[in-house]
Amino acid sequence: MSKIRFLILVLFFSFSFAANAGYLDGTLLRAKGDIKVYLINNNTKKWVSSIEVFNFRNFKWQSVKVVSKKEVASIKEGEPIVLESASPHSSPKATEGTTTPIPSVSSVPLIPAKVNLQFPAPDYIRADWLISHITSNFGRIGQRIVFKYSDEEADKIENFRLYEKKPGHAYFVRVATFEEMPSTGCEDIDIDGEWMMTEAGQCGYWSIQRIVPPGGRDAVAYLPAANYSEGEYIYYVVGADKDGQETRPSSETKLMFLSPVDILSPTDNQRTAGIYPTFKWSIASSWPVDSTPDYLIMISDDKNAQIPLWTKQMKVTEGNQDKSFIYDGLGLDFTKQYKVYIYGHYRKSEHDPDFVSIPLTIPEFQVKSSSPWTFVVSGLRALFSGYFDFSR
Repeated sequence: MSKIRFLILVLFFSFSFAANAGYLDGTLLRAKGDIKVYLINNNTKKWVSSIEVFNFRNFKWQSVKVVSKKEVASIKEGEPIVLESASPHSSPKATEGTTTPIPSVSSVPLIPAKVNLQFPAPDYIRADWLISHITSNFGRIGQRIVFKYSDEEADKIENFRLYEKKPGHAYFVRVATFEEMPSTGCEDIDIDGEWMMTEAGQCGYWSIQRIVPPGGRDAVAYLPAANYSEGEYIYYVVGADKDGQETRPSSETKLMFLSPVDILSPTDNQRTAGIYPTFKWSIASSWPVDSTPDYLIMISDDKNAQIPLWTKQMKVTEGNQDKSFIYDGLGLDFTKQYKVYIYGHYRKSEHDPDFVSIPLTIPEFQVKSSSPWTFVVSGLRALFSGYFDFSR
């Protein structure tokens, strides 16, 4: 009987160890299809609450282990990891030659600015995700806000302010102030930190986009998915008079960053079975009900290429968990290394939120060599597509 009890205890402790997967302190985890990253400490998972925390702790995205949602859910959760910030009521006074630390603005509401009712509010606003198909920008994305303000001389102002509310934050934050930008002008530019404001091709229309400092008209900041949090990015714009009083705000506009695409096949450094690889990827679960988002697959064999080697676009019904597609271009070259980029995008209209789902990592793969006859068939397929069936 004692032997049986001993075996039961061994099995119990083995199961307990397996259930927690034996993660060492300091392990970084995320669930498949979810962008939330957790730090394991004393068999407890702690949510890394923002990209600022991730970078401050010198975490590396390559170190994040992807596991099942069930496995993540089975681990006891502790308090989230947040940045320590100064209290807004106890900031030290600045002395000559020093600067005053800026407290965290995500938890403190802004003091409302005085409103000058003499000036109109911006009467149009739209936020866009900027998606580049240049190989070096695979898995990266930018942001742009376009708005319209009166070009009437009587409404002339020269300052504009951009406000943002990030996912999980309770309040809006002023992220940029643009000065000496006459609303009656048609060509101008101003940069505040990582944001740039320029004319948008027509008098009265303006474009604000995130840039790579020190900036310039073509310096769009295409940032990796790890720089964003899942959820709503909400923006509005106001004008400001010479005394700092604001116009009434524009309406709010939203960008929706959905859970990332997991490219399931081909995997990184994989050599596929043939010259016609099968692409398989996860579908985000938060697309609008009854929507049909577009998913784009593209591959490139040149890190400096301005356009992909091959692209395929398809609509996917909301509600699917994953999707597969067999490459239908010319047979790939077994001597080359390819990158694959798959992302989803949906927008019902310019007045509705802009949704996107992009991958956190971009796999590189190769194909196995094939007989010369395979390349002949590949060429014939491309030449006589629609007339003959070479698959028989």
